[in-house]
Amino acid sequence: MTQRPKFLLSLVSSLLLLSLSALANQTASAETQEIVSKIPDFVAKYNIVHGGDIVGKATRALVNHDDGSVEFSYETKIKWMILKDKRKEITTNKIEDGRVIPLTYESVREGTGKDKYYHWQFDKENSQATDLKKEKTVDIDWPEGLQSKLSFHLQSRFNLINGIDRYRFPILSTSGKVREYAFEYVGEEELMLPYGLVDTVKLRRRKNDEKITYAWFAPKLNYLLVKLHQIEGSYQQVQAELVSLDQTEEEADDAITPIEEP
Repeated sequence: MTQRPKFLLSLVSSLLLLSLSALANQTASAETQEIVSKIPDFVAKYNIVHGGDIVGKATRALVNHDDGSVEFSYETKIKWMILKDKRKEITTNKIEDGRVIPLTYESVREGTGKDKYYHWQFDKENSQATDLKKEKTVDIDWPEGLQSKLSFHLQSRFNLINGIDRYRFPILSTSGKVREYAFEYVGEEELMLPYGLVDTVKLRRRKNDEKITYAWFAPKLNYLLVKLHQIEGSYQQVQAELVSLDQTEEEADDAITPIEEP
């Protein structure tokens, strides 16, 4: 029994850090559509479900600031058996022609196990990143489209909005190393969620035969991530499901009406 909380902690961490993206240098052709470089402010809330039980809550939020920067964040609170876990990640970015350029990344984790804190600053022009916690700057062989561990969530949404259908991208890990994630398109699917009935596109990341993550995005919600489902091993599964969405009027015009509570 003591192993399951450890598994859940690891699995939820991977799940909530996971989303989809594509190479940031790929944009839709200007001959076919206008490149979208802004997503209106929003706050989306999710249930975290394990074994049919709601074990936590998650919130994703985006704020466009007056200086042109975009703040994207998520926060999670989990309580299951002896496990307690609270996390918050924030990334600031600038957006150019649908490309997300990370400026900062900050992560705080508290609860069962060791507390963790990371704070990175990105300098694309000089191909450097600074670990602000350790006050250490590292030179990077800067790949095109490099993302932070959170900004790739935002890049994934811009890619889907702009019709980009390749899902491979580099991210800077908290250790300062560049890693690559790759995903594939699975198809379209209609989902019934706590939020309501939504049409989605489904993508998959297969890390190995034992660990697979599925992600669903809703086109009518401007490709908001509405569900994640991670499988690790034969029986161990965790998922996040959209519960509510608060968005600006600019984006709400095409929103799906949620099912009202009885």
